[in-house]
Amino acid sequence: MKNFKVFFAVLLALTAIFSLCACSIELGGEETWEYSADDKEGTVQLFNNFFEKTFANTNQVITVKSGENVIFVENIDGTSDYAAYETTGSKTYSFIKDGEYIYAMTSEDSNFYMVGETNYGYGYFAYRRNIDVLKDIPEEGVTFACEVKGSAEGENSSATMTVTVKNGDEGTIKIVATSKNDLVDSITTTRTEDGQDHVSTFSIVYGSASVEIPDISGWTKQDS
Repeated sequence: MKNFKVFFAVLLALTAIFSLCACSIELGGEETWEYSADDKEGTVQLFNNFFEKTFANTNQVITVKSGENVIFVENIDGTSDYAAYETTGSKTYSFIKDGEYIYAMTSEDSNFYMVGETNYGYGYFAYRRNIDVLKDIPEEGVTFACEVKGSAEGENSSATMTVTVKNGDEGTIKIVATSKNDLVDSITTTRTEDGQDHVSTFSIVYGSASVEIPDISGWTKQDS
């Protein structure tokens, strides 16, 4: 299936609930909970719930690795985004200036920028495009499963989400994410195809991001 294969390629490059089940147990001062889904609708909903506060947070630093190699480090600071790509040496920026939405890239060969919200979105929360793709996978011939387990004591909570998507003999995608106090701090995606595992990791730190918007007055403007 084309969309499933595209999802594979993206990973390598770098609650309406029908079958959703839940239980919650409180022991002493600790509360534990568990949710599960075995269809696409429930899986997507659990994923969205798990990442809701993370994708709403606008100050985070994300380090993305393929295996042991750093692919890029991204800073999100308010409405501005800066990503430095270790493998290519290029740097991308998304920011809003004088009411214009701008996406800019600089590398050894060129400096250019594009205007418009769609272009801006290429860079803003760039890492999200590598993991928030379950909704784009077709249901036909594909099995979905998700499990969320968590615990809380006082004001502190932690949880783990495991998503498994399998498309017959074409391969399996597994996403494991952990959170503390509803903010995801680590994500591991594993694509298994032809018996080979391809692993990408995302580490997130909150509150320390900073983006310095570049002077693009001498850069080339490109059309979308």
